[in-house]
Amino acid sequence: MSYLVVFDSSTWHVDADVLRAALREEWPAAEMQPPAPHIVSEVGDVHWFYRTEDAIVEAYTAKDGTCLYLKGGIGLVVKFAIWYRKLVPEDIDVIFCDDSYSFDGVVTPDSTESELVELAG
Repeated sequence: MSYLVVFDSSTWHVDADVLRAALREEWPAAEMQPPAPHIVSEVGDVHWFYRTEDAIVEAYTAKDGTCLYLKGGIGLVVKFAIWYRKLVPEDIDVIFCDDSYSFDGVVTPDSTESELVELAG
């Protein structure tokens, strides 16, 4: 399933270089990739994979720096949603949803993994 962590702002975005630096610091095992052609043509900017023994997540960001797209197991997805939230100023609402918008909710600076898993339910 695909998930989004998105915010609406005409004045602020997550800069790709800032995101890459934060990714290297917080997720050093992340495998950075050049965006795949189908992703570049749609929205892609920063693209990576993160693997554990039990799961894998593929992630990429929108070119405008306002959305993180995630594909993979919900356990890792929510970890990245919470991490991405930390890159966005607290006064901007960040929404967690799936690609069909069958659920949505605000990710606050205090959101927990279990809360977001339950939201995705």
